[in-house]
Amino acid sequence: MAVKQGRGIAAIEYPTGMNQNGDPSQAWIKVKPDGRVDVFAGTSDIGNGSKTIQSQIVAETIGVPYEWVTYDNSNTDSSPVCTGTFASRATFVAGKAVEKAAERVRERILDIAGKELEIDPSDLEVIDGEVVAKGAPQKKLSVPDVAAAATWTYGELITGT
Repeated sequence: MAVKQGRGIAAIEYPTGMNQNGDPSQAWIKVKPDGRVDVFAGTSDIGNGSKTIQSQIVAETIGVPYEWVTYDNSNTDSSPVCTGTFASRATFVAGKAVEKAAERVRERILDIAGKELEIDPSDLEVIDGEVVAKGAPQKKLSVPDVAAAATWTYGELITGT
């Protein structure tokens, strides 16, 4: 019998959560004046590593070291809404909520850094806790300095939901 070679593809749909638009998750993130990042979410960590993965998502999305991120899910009565920790939703559904909140935080960091550096925010990026001008790495400002400026110069706390 002759050996034949070919290519194959496969696809899978893996439902997470409850689907059907009835499965919300929310997150709230604030950056303290010293640059540390607090994440508030209602996802309970039941040994599935949700605190770790969501903290990693936040750190990577904002552009700060993981060690700067504190995840607080200690009181689900006062935390943002989360339907629950089941069906892989702690990463896929709640993870997307913290990612969106972190994107908003990064945008505010870039806006404020742009004012401080007098550079258009679209010409800046956050890398390992520093806001750096693209193509001019000598023009930079640390995230703690940006957070301090937000609080003490502009009178705002950097947050994202």
